Amino acid sequence: MKKTIALLASIGLIAMFTGTASAGAPKPVKVFEDAAGDADNNQGLGQSIPGGLDLLGGTIKKASKTELEFQVSMADMPPSGGIPEAFRFIWEIASGSEQFEFTVKSLDVGKPDVVATAMGQSPNGVDRAGNVYQGVARLEQCGAISLGITWSQCTDVSIQPAVFDTAAKTITWTVKLADLKAKAGTIITGGTGPRSTTGCQICWVAQYAERSLTPYTVIDFATQAVAYKIPK
Repeated sequence: MKKTIALLASIGLIAMFTGTASAGAPKPVKVFEDAAGDADNNQGLGQSIPGGLDLLGGTIKKASKTELEFQVSMADMPPSGGIPEAFRFIWEIASGSEQFEFTVKSLDVGKPDVVATAMGQSPNGVDRAGNVYQGVARLEQCGAISLGITWSQCTDVSIQPAVFDTAAKTITWTVKLADLKAKAGTIITGGTGPRSTTGCQICWVAQYAERSLTPYTVIDFATQAVAYKIPK
């Protein structure tokens, strides 16, 4: 009888600690949503163009003491195992008072960037020349420059892997809090930089079309309506 009671007590303690650990684990917070079937290059077609790139929503969660996880869900993704270098996903955020952009691609071939070079941008892509990234999320800080029309002008902060899961129709990456100049209590909101007035705060665009700050190059877009406060 005593052995039985001791065994039950041990099981109870294990369950209690397990439950506490699970309850305390950070959960993803949905910060933006988008309707399916509207990835139509702003044509108002009522249906998505072929090839996917149809946004559904996005979440943020604290992945560790030093990192945040960003995840984007899609209504449609290309079945071939990724999205070619011809397209990229952009998410502009504000981390406290700092403005940042994520540029996310399933394939990124590092090469000198002729458009960036023409705009006098630094480092002009030379730092990535010769490197091929299979799934990448590039964190940047961006401004704008006018050369006939207005273009975005960005500087790399950090580069991290991005996982394109075509079965789950998700794209996931993590970023260090230090890269975002963030800490517990910092609030992550939708960016208010150059993208915020172009329909591309969150969007899919063509390889170089994202540099032109015009809504007519956007394939699908969304807006971060929910603020995320980094927990302790």
